Amino acid sequence: MMLTVTRLSRSYRRKAVLAGVSAHFPVGLSLLVGPSGAGKSTLLRLIATAEKPDGGVIGWEGVPLPRARAALRRTLGYAPQAVDLPEELTGREFAMHMAALKGLDLRTADAQFGAITDRIGLHADINGRIATYSGGMRRRLVFAQALLGTPRLLVLDEPTAELDAETAHHVGLLILERAQEACVIMTTHLADALAPQAVQVLRVEAGKMTAAS
Repeated sequence: MMLTVTRLSRSYRRKAVLAGVSAHFPVGLSLLVGPSGAGKSTLLRLIATAEKPDGGVIGWEGVPLPRARAALRRTLGYAPQAVDLPEELTGREFAMHMAALKGLDLRTADAQFGAITDRIGLHADINGRIATYSGGMRRRLVFAQALLGTPRLLVLDEPTAELDAETAHHVGLLILERAQEACVIMTTHLADALAPQAVQVLRVEAGKMTAAS
């Protein structure tokens, strides 16, 4: 198993959002489903090391965090549902900034960014300032930067929200391609369409996680 979570818990203001969640995430697409506010985004933030759990263990390739945190982050692609983007930068400048933070070769990352944005209908706008971007364009930009460096762990929180059906389809194809080699963990309103290609569908509700029926 590439990534494991064992008895993971997280509370906010003494309210338990996750209560002893355990799961294995292998290579392939793992879908998280469940009602709004059930803890899916919280689980993704914990896996992406954007937050620390109150209890439990996250393991990456058999090594627990925090010992494996640096190795996990080196190969992580993360697209959160909500993110404050630097309005003054162009889409391309933001992507290259993220590539630099990941330690990627910028020439290679720039070529990869161009190829990804071409497939999801953003390429014509990458040199425009983010301040001029619509919600759907911002969503595509965040998704594109997550794919830079061909990460082996891809954590995606509603990457197809605010996208038209055709663009969402192309985003889905890119996700499935990456899932051939990577551990992809995702929430999406298109879960029913992607479920046949997923290695597992897990339901998060009331702080617990179970296999979806």
